Amino acid sequence: MKLSEAALKLINTPAIRHELAGVLNRTEQTIIRYIKANMNVGPLTTLVALEVIERMTKLPREEIIKRL
Repeated sequence: MKLSEAALKLINTPAIRHELAGVLNRTEQTIIRYIKANMNVGPLTTLVALEVIERMTKLPREEIIKRL
């Protein structure tokens, strides 16, 4: 599973990248690399990352995740 294109566009903001960096204990530059790579079952699809994305974008999980 990967993030949907809609979710990728919405999370690529300084505020959301900063929040994701905090919960994933990574730098914001690493989060930017994660967004560009959109890895299958990557760090952005972990539970803590999905909770941040849901809270900050107001998207339901079904619209955040793209199942392969």
